[in-house]
Amino acid sequence: MRCSNCQTENPDTARFCAKCGKELLRRCPNCQAELPLEARFCMECGQPLLVQTPADADRLSRLAANVPGKLQQKIRSTSRQVSPGGVSLWERRTVTALLADVIGSRSLAKQLDPEAWTYIINQAFDRIVQVIYRHEGTPVRLLDDSLLAFLGAPVAHEDDPQRAVRAGLEIITHMEHFAQEIKRQYGINFTLRVCINSGPVEIGPLGEDLAFEYRAIGDTINLTSRLKFTKQVMGVLITANTFRFIAPYFDCDDMGQVEEKGIGGSIQVYQVKAVRSVPAQTRGFSGLASPMVGRDAEMTTLKRMCEAVRAGLGRAVLIVGEPGLGKTRLIQEWRKSIETDRTFGQPNQASNQYPSRYWVTGRCTYYGQRVAYWLIIDMLRDLIGVTIGSNEPEIHSALLKFTQEFCSDQIMEVYPYLGHLLSVKLEGEAFERANITDPQALQTQYLLAIERLLRGCMHNSPLILVLEDLHWADATSIELLIKLLPLVLSGPILLCLVTRPERNTPGWKLISTAREVLGGSLTSISLSPLTDKDSRTLVSNLLQLEALPENVRDLILKKAEGNPYFVEEVIRMLIDRGVIIEKDGNWVAGEEISTYDIPDNLQGLLLARIDRLPVEARYTLLVASVIGRNFPVKVLSKILEGT
Repeated sequence: MRCSNCQTENPDTARFCAKCGKELLRRCPNCQAELPLEARFCMECGQPLLVQTPADADRLSRLAANVPGKLQQKIRSTSRQVSPGGVSLWERRTVTALLADVIGSRSLAKQLDPEAWTYIINQAFDRIVQVIYRHEGTPVRLLDDSLLAFLGAPVAHEDDPQRAVRAGLEIITHMEHFAQEIKRQYGINFTLRVCINSGPVEIGPLGEDLAFEYRAIGDTINLTSRLKFTKQVMGVLITANTFRFIAPYFDCDDMGQVEEKGIGGSIQVYQVKAVRSVPAQTRGFSGLASPMVGRDAEMTTLKRMCEAVRAGLGRAVLIVGEPGLGKTRLIQEWRKSIETDRTFGQPNQASNQYPSRYWVTGRCTYYGQRVAYWLIIDMLRDLIGVTIGSNEPEIHSALLKFTQEFCSDQIMEVYPYLGHLLSVKLEGEAFERANITDPQALQTQYLLAIERLLRGCMHNSPLILVLEDLHWADATSIELLIKLLPLVLSGPILLCLVTRPERNTPGWKLISTAREVLGGSLTSISLSPLTDKDSRTLVSNLLQLEALPENVRDLILKKAEGNPYFVEEVIRMLIDRGVIIEKDGNWVAGEEISTYDIPDNLQGLLLARIDRLPVEARYTLLVASVIGRNFPVKVLSKILEGT
């Protein structure tokens, strides 16, 4: 062991230097824990231990220089670690840490000359970081063969764990192709693993080069690095901390408790296999349910519009609400009521199943914003009865059958262009018709084909077309949908536009145009927080509220502040922490409430909303959060004057 003070080589068993007497035990610079010599991260706090080499620093700087322009703007606009007075601030954030770790890099490097290995590792990280940027993550440290990135800092999203896992799956796909290239060119087996964990860290001030320091809190970084001790290669490994956020959206294999090499103990590990075609329950706590409360007026409005459409009139409805206020739940209950009342069409006599083609849904996603016609394609999939996981033959067969049923006299005016849009294999006349190189001319054919198909459906039965999460809509779909708006005035169709009140998005352009084009045929529904009475009813439905102590009831209502999603998630948090337990079929208080922190899956949602505020407002909010929940305005003013 080399002494860090005098550079003298000592036996591995030595505790103190034989020349200068300095203690030779390796300690973490953050928490001072004793560590094995080969440790790369502290076993207690997750602090990185390897010193970043000049080559690592240069590589990270080069990667940071390639941050997409739009993401650069978001990072700079959300930076609030420096106060208006120039005081540097550190901020605690919940992040999802993603570690891309090349396996056996030292052995691989010995098989190649340094220049070849440098080229390979640079190419690998170049491809990895582009995936991270697409999901609006940020690389924060590069050490030798490992790249650490955060999803949630400095840019926060409500779904950072999902983003991290999607990024991990994409990284593995890219690296599998890259490994084949490296095998052919250099004859070596290049492999890596992606390790993901969620938890708190402290984020330092953002530099001009978009770099920032961080401090590990608890096991956030530590657990992420410990996943490297598994034997799985070319896979995405996650901890239980991340699994609870992403389980409804991804298929995962439970790998059980995995022993930690050289450390002792074990860690619960899951391997992510694929994205689920249909998500499982995404809200609240499994087994708890409540009828919808506080939305009777909105439901009455929707039912009244259905009556107008059933009479042959075209209508549109706009549903606007902040995250968690129940837009999706309102849509779900509306559809249930239609099916219960059999408002449209007749059930199939053979199967007694209600026909689904009267109700069509197109959903926008954050990762679909950069994909041309994502919303339109998702809508068409739902219309013809396939999912995002369906293969090409299934999509081809469903499209052909559907167009034959509803556009039999115009099939070659519809099928080729929608087939092209859905990326199915076309042949003969269909291929020739869709072989258009001019994007504008092709969009025109898309527009005409979709309009003909929807008119065919409307001729058979009134149609409800629901477009959800328009705040994430891609610009090309919005451009096409704007041209389709006059269809609403021509027959029995109800167009439902669902969005958050985010006016600086492509989706809001559709809403503004709809107001101009449709006039009185468009009805607006703005969802507001639940009243205190409705919130109590919701909690009572979920937990038999009367059985809980007053302080537990008050905590739930105070934290939720009328947001149904918050109500459900606060209850889930209290159940997870044992504050509320089930006993003899009833929910009762399990222990005293000793914490007032917000559930982790609400942290990202709230931070994402706070990040959209102006810099001065964000700083004021940060200072106010330190003072407390209730305080005189004069106190805040005095503190701000002194900063």
